[in-house]
Parts: sequence; structure tokens; C-alpha cells
Amino acid sequence: MASMQLLCLGLLVAAVFSASAPDSLHSYARSCPSAEQIVAATVKSAADRDPTAPAGIIRLFFHDCFVQGCDGSILLESTPTAGRDVEMFALGNNNSARGFEIIEAAKTRLEAVCPGVVSCADVLAFAARDATTYFGGMFYTVPTGRLDGRISSRTEANSLPGPASSFSRLRDIFRGKGLSVHDLVLLSGGHTIGRAKCRFVETRVYNFNNTGRPDPSLDATYREELRRICPQGANPSPTVALDRNSEFSFDNAYYRNLEANRGLLSSDAVLRTDPDAANLINSLAQNPPTFRSMFAQSMINMGNIEWKTRANGEIRKKCSAVNSRITTEVGDVASF
Repeated sequence: MASMQLLCLGLLVAAVFSASAPDSLHSYARSCPSAEQIVAATVKSAADRDPTAPAGIIRLFFHDCFVQGCDGSILLESTPTAGRDVEMFALGNNNSARGFEIIEAAKTRLEAVCPGVVSCADVLAFAARDATTYFGGMFYTVPTGRLDGRISSRTEANSLPGPASSFSRLRDIFRGKGLSVHDLVLLSGGHTIGRAKCRFVETRVYNFNNTGRPDPSLDATYREELRRICPQGANPSPTVALDRNSEFSFDNAYYRNLEANRGLLSSDAVLRTDPDAANLINSLAQNPPTFRSMFAQSMINMGNIEWKTRANGEIRKKCSAVNSRITTEVGDVASF
């Protein structure tokens, strides 16, 4: 049975790797040949100083792509139309999303070498890839050619899936972005690195569904560990590893923990309530190389969501602010 599952999984890998990239795919090989090296060096420097930084970058990429598409809109501190009512300050991002300064630092270095060439959206996509490889994830080629958006919506970002989301909500959000249940399971595997604040799991450990009791699906030993790490009502909220005993290794331990009922977040645990998702979790738990390769493809799939065009995008000079506008005889156009 296990060999049959792995055979099917191998066929799936072959199928998803045949997916096409956006038509605007291009290369920086001539226009900015050192682009990827500059971003990778910036990410490595940040991760060397703070080993929790890579997880923050991956989450930043996820939150960017699921609102307005992969256009760097989460990086904007304000816009001419929305002021500071932007994604950065949405419920799931404010005082939670991390890595903005790393992306800005990489962009600053790029502007010094090849100004006006590499979009912030592509910088973030490169950085997310480099964040996975820092802890042992698979290197993959990042499709490039994204443009930066000029719109950022806090209201839309408030609808991002959260740590207590049900499986049906997660599935529907992913489907709405053209992603599958397999992408959902694989991208959730990004939780193999990083930490979460205890406030995101407190209700699961102490008052699940307002019952006054813990989530009955949570492994009892793990539950007691969480109680020691996360005292009820602690302020400020402590942090806990997303992947028990494996938070600094990009491996498949996340799926083994799910199978042992030791997934940290409710949104992790509910993945096993769907038969297709549960079958994939079981296969990934047995095969680390397959997880790494399939995760890479799902990152590519997510990175292909809703690219901007020249009509509604630009290449920002600074990631935190849209470019100034210039007026010509044909009206306002984005400056590049």
C-alpha cells in the first residue's frame, strides 16, 4: 500500500511540474544578472542574525499572493488612494507579519546596481525561495516578471485564512486562487520552520470551541508541553515552535507530527479531516525528498497568482511606497 501511494505521489510530482508559468515570464540574466545573488545574500545575512527570519519571509510571500495577487502590495506602508488603510495593518499582519526590512534591504542593494529593473514582487518571490533553502529546502527556479501593484487593501487582507480556519474555508480560499487541496497541504508544510505566538493556540489548549476543555484531537503529551510553554493569559504572549522538535530544519517532520496529533494550529490539524488531504499527508510523512520537490512546485504555483500588467503595475523604486506619478498629454502613467 505504501509503495502504491509513493508511486501515485511520483506521478503527481511529474504532473504538477508540467504546469505552465505566466506568459510574461522573463529573465534578469541580462538586465540584472546579479539580482538573485543579491537577494540570496541579503536573506542569508538576516537569517544568520535571526534564525526565525526565513519563516517570516515565507509567510510574507503567502500573505502577499493571497491578496491582490503576487504584487508586493503587502509591502506598502501607504497608498495615494487608501492612505494607511493597507494590507500591512490588517488583522493577520499588524504586529505579526515580519521580514519587511529584509525585502527593503535587498531592493535597496538592487537599486544601487540595476535601478528600476527588479520589482519588489520578484524580490519577495526570490527571498521566499531562499528562505526555504536556508534550512534545507529544495532550490527551484523562480518565474520572474511580476510587476508591483499600486493598490493595497486592509479590508481584503482581513479575510486571509487564520490559525483557527476550518478545512472548508481553507479549501475554498485556495480554490479561489486557482490552487488545489494538494497545494493547501504542501504550502501548510511551510510550518516546518518558524514559531507562533501562544495566543494563536491558547483556545485550542484551554477552551476549545468554548467548552472549557482542550481540543480532544490534541495529543495529551503535546498538550501538556503546550500548557507549560503557553500559560493561559500570558502577556506578552510567548512563542512556540510550529513544528515540534524540528523548527530549524526544512523537513517532513511537520507531517509526521500531524499524523501523531501534534500539529500546533487548528488550521494544521483540520487538514487530516479531509480524505484526500490525509492521504497526501501520510505519503509526505514517509518521503522527505518528495515533500521538498512538491513544496517547491506549490510555491511556484502560488507565486503565479494574479500577476499585474503594465496597465496596473509598475516597478517600485522603494518597496514601501508606490512610485510618484508623472503627467503627460495622455494622462497619468506609472514612472519606472
